[in-house]
Amino acid sequence: MAAERRPPQGFAIIPGLAYYAMGLRTLAGIWLGVSLTLIGLALWRGHLWLWISVGLWWIGTGYDVRRRFKGRRPRLWPAALVALIAVYGVGWEVTEIQPLAPFERFDKMRPYLIALTQPDLLTYPTERQIYRIPVEVPCTHPPAPRETRGEARIWLSADCAQAGDPLTLQGEGLPAGLSLELWWVNPIGERQRILQEGRPLSLQADASGRFRTAFLAPRAVPLGFEPPPGQSQTHFLELHAVRVIGGPRPSEALLEVAEKMGETVAIALLATTFAVWIAAPLSFLAARNLMGGSLPARAIYYAMRGFFNIVRSVEPLIFGIVFVVWVGLGSFAGMLALMVHSIAALGKLFSEVIEHIDPGPVEALTATGANRLQVVRYAVVPQVVPEFVSFAVYRWDINVRMSTIIGFVGGGGIGFRLSEWIRLSAYRQVATAVIGIALVVMALDYVSAQVRRRIV
Repeated sequence: MAAERRPPQGFAIIPGLAYYAMGLRTLAGIWLGVSLTLIGLALWRGHLWLWISVGLWWIGTGYDVRRRFKGRRPRLWPAALVALIAVYGVGWEVTEIQPLAPFERFDKMRPYLIALTQPDLLTYPTERQIYRIPVEVPCTHPPAPRETRGEARIWLSADCAQAGDPLTLQGEGLPAGLSLELWWVNPIGERQRILQEGRPLSLQADASGRFRTAFLAPRAVPLGFEPPPGQSQTHFLELHAVRVIGGPRPSEALLEVAEKMGETVAIALLATTFAVWIAAPLSFLAARNLMGGSLPARAIYYAMRGFFNIVRSVEPLIFGIVFVVWVGLGSFAGMLALMVHSIAALGKLFSEVIEHIDPGPVEALTATGANRLQVVRYAVVPQVVPEFVSFAVYRWDINVRMSTIIGFVGGGGIGFRLSEWIRLSAYRQVATAVIGIALVVMALDYVSAQVRRRIV
C-alpha cells in the first residue's frame, strides 16, 4: 500500500475514481462492476432495501478510501458484506426458496419414494390370461357400466373416464387364490401398471373366485396430446390373471437397463475418443507459450481460445436437441452432442497443461535451431501426454453421467428409456435404472481415479 498515490480527498465522493487515482485499477474496476450490478438489481426488483444497499455500498467504499488517504489499514469488508447480502437476497427472492415446502408436501412424494425402494430386478415365469375392457377418455356421453365375458365375468363401473376419475372393477368365476394385476394401455399401445399409493395394485381372487377393487384412472397420454373437445380416445383396462410356473429370473427392466447402460458407456467412450483426437492438436494452437510472437500466431491463439470458450458455454443438452433435429433420434445424436462439448472442454484443459510445462527443454531445443514442430514433438509432447491421458479418462467419466441427461431429449442410452418410465409412472423400473446408473458411475469413477493416480 506504500506505493499508492494519494490524490485530493475530494475524489472520495466517487470511490471508484479515488481507487483509480491511487493506482488501484483492479479495485476501481471491481467497484464499478459491483455498483452497476447493485443499481441494476434495484431497478429490476424495485425494492427500497436494494436502494439502501446501493447507498451503504457507496458509503462503505468511501469510508475505505478515506482510511487509505490517511495511511490507515484498508477496511472494505463492510461494504463487500452489504453487496453480498443484496445479491443473495435477490437470488433468494427470484428462486422462490421455500424451506418448509419439502416437509409440508412430503405426503405427495411418499408413494413414489416407496416405489423407488422396490426396484424391478427379478421376475417369475408366468402364464397370463388377459381380460380387456375398452375405456373412452374423456367421456363424451353419460358413463355406463361395461363388462367382458370369457372363462370369468369381469365388469367395470364406467365405460368412459377422465384422468383421475374413480373407477371400480369387479369379477367372478376366477380360480380361488389367483393373482391379478391391473394394467392400463393408451391408444398407441404403451402399457403401465395401475398404482395405488405409489405401489402396483395387486389383487387376489377370494375363495369363491370373486374380487373387487377401486382405483383412479391414470394419465396415460402426455399433456398437449389429448383429443380435441368433443372427441375421445380409446384406452384399454387389462386384467391379467397370473399363474407362476417357474423360478426367479432377471426382469425385463433389469435386462433392458443392462443393455442401455452398455449403450450409454459406448456413447461416452466414442464421444470422448473422437474429442481427444480433435482437441489435442487444436490445444497447441490455444497455448499462449507456443503461439506468442508473430501477429498471425497471436490471432490464431485468440480465435482458438474464443472458439473453446463459446462452445463450452453451451450446455450439452442444447447440443443434444440440435443434433436430434439434425440427425434424428438415437445414440448417434447423443454421441455428437457430447463430442462437440468435450472438444471445447478438453481443448481448454489441454492448452492450460501446455502453458504450464517446464520451459527448459523448449528453450534448449530452440537454442539448437529446432523449428516449431520439432520443439513441440520433442520438448512439449513428452511433458503433456500423462496429463492429457488423465484428463481424457476423467472426461469419459463425466460423459457417462452427461449421456444420461442427453437421453432425455432423444439422444439414446439409458436416459431415453428412463424418461419414458418416468412419464408412464413406472417407478419400479425407474428405481432399477437409477441403481444401474449409480453402479456404473461408481465403477467408472473408481477406474478413472486409479488410472489418473498411476499416470500423473
